[in-house]
Amino acid sequence: LRDVNVWLCDNGLILNRTKTQAIVIKSFTLCAPITLTHADVCGQLVPTSTVVRDLGFAIDADLSMAAQVSNACRSAYYHLHRISRIRATLTTGTTKCLVHALVTSRIDYGNVSLYGIADRLLHRLQMVQHSAARIVLCIRRGDRQSVTAALNILHWLPVKWRIQYKLFVLVFTAVHDKTPAYLASLISPYVQRRTLRSTDRGLLTVPRHKLVARSRAQDRHSGMRCRTIYD
Repeated sequence: LRDVNVWLCDNGLILNRTKTQAIVIKSFTLCAPITLTHADVCGQLVPTSTVVRDLGFAIDADLSMAAQVSNACRSAYYHLHRISRIRATLTTGTTKCLVHALVTSRIDYGNVSLYGIADRLLHRLQMVQHSAARIVLCIRRGDRQSVTAALNILHWLPVKWRIQYKLFVLVFTAVHDKTPAYLASLISPYVQRRTLRSTDRGLLTVPRHKLVARSRAQDRHSGMRCRTIYD
């Protein structure tokens, strides 16, 4: 933080300590309480929070992205309710534009960080998209027309595929040097030891990592199966 403050001063900027937030990132399986309650930001103590916002994206302490999903769903349903009240006076094209501007944009904002989230959180975002499709096409919940057919008519990818598509686009631009250097440096092509049929497939190197180690040992105190998380 001191280095960041020096860099800001050298470039004619100043660190706003009153608006600075601090958070302690921990594993969701860590039952022990966090003892760090304040962080020293260049001489000023800043209390730690369980959720902080960075460029409008909510980040929680266990990186489950539950806070971001809740905020996106709450805002999306609010605008969907307002659009549904005037849907009778709007055309399909106008309603689709309103949904894209007020609802879909909130679901897609920062969705690359939502890759790998829990299925229950992904289901909540998918329900928002289903509600938006029903409003655009004037489909009632009791109608026999499926929501999947409605998404095909609107040419909308499901939320899970939208996240994957955004991630693929980001990787593609990083491979072709169309992103900043700090992102392009994270992508490296896979170099094979000998010539194979897959040489020209443009494969990428997958770094080795071990995030989850399952253990069948029983906890002596609680009697519950434990899981150890490695970062």
